Amino acid sequence: MKRANGFTLIELLVVIAIIALLLSIMIPALGRAKEYSYKVVCSNNIRSQAQGVRIYAEQNDGAVPLNEGGNWLQDLTFWCTNQITQCAGVDYKSFYCPANRFKNSDDGRFWQFSWVGDSDYQPPVPGTVTGPLPLRDESRLSEARQRQEFRVMSYNYLFDRLNYTTNPPTSRYPDRLLNGMRAVWIRKLTTLTNSSATLMIVDNVISQSSGTSASGYVQAPPGGCNFTEVAGGLYSSYGLYDRANHLARQSEPASSRKDVAGANTVFADGHVEWKRRQELRTQIQFGQYFWW
Repeated sequence: MKRANGFTLIELLVVIAIIALLLSIMIPALGRAKEYSYKVVCSNNIRSQAQGVRIYAEQNDGAVPLNEGGNWLQDLTFWCTNQITQCAGVDYKSFYCPANRFKNSDDGRFWQFSWVGDSDYQPPVPGTVTGPLPLRDESRLSEARQRQEFRVMSYNYLFDRLNYTTNPPTSRYPDRLLNGMRAVWIRKLTTLTNSSATLMIVDNVISQSSGTSASGYVQAPPGGCNFTEVAGGLYSSYGLYDRANHLARQSEPASSRKDVAGANTVFADGHVEWKRRQELRTQIQFGQYFWW
């Protein structure tokens, strides 16, 4: 008799088992490759921004484009981003980390945060916006307005932010970090004593609670640091929690929330370094905690 062509049930089960085994090996590897690609793009983003800052400084007696609006370290004025963009030859997407899919450069809630809530432009009623807001045309804004309105980025900028109500203007930032060391907020690149050791732009690593204690630094206090649900201006305006970039696969100790994997950092001389999670520390507090 002729043997019928086809798989037996046993052969089919063996093939399915082999495919499942290959997928279990390949999917985590693909995930790691994707995370690595995000890290590389992020590194290029801050390197390009740093290059733009350095070019601007060369043309302006060593001064960096200082912020006048906003409060947190990831708040950057329209004018400031425009100077960096023009000098670096990059577009607005370079100001957002691809690992942080929460923040979108095409969403007015982030790229034009303070302006989309301005009364001149019929802002949405707080609590009624459930999705992205379209970008508005900024071309008619005066320079004074550009220096006032600010964006919410996914990087922290260690440029000084001045209080112009005093004469001479004074820094709005603390002169000491949480560990007691002197803080370095950049005003001029030419006045830095060690550019290769002075941080300029870092990944936005923020937490709702502190990673410090009276006896020194601890990596995870009871209940965790909470890197994924940080309440600030985004929350009060749109009900959106802010979050850190480059979240890790594993959770924080003593918590079900995701930990951070690390952070890209660029120094004043333009070189970029990746800091592992173990190297990150809480440095300052503005309601929430900022790490680098």
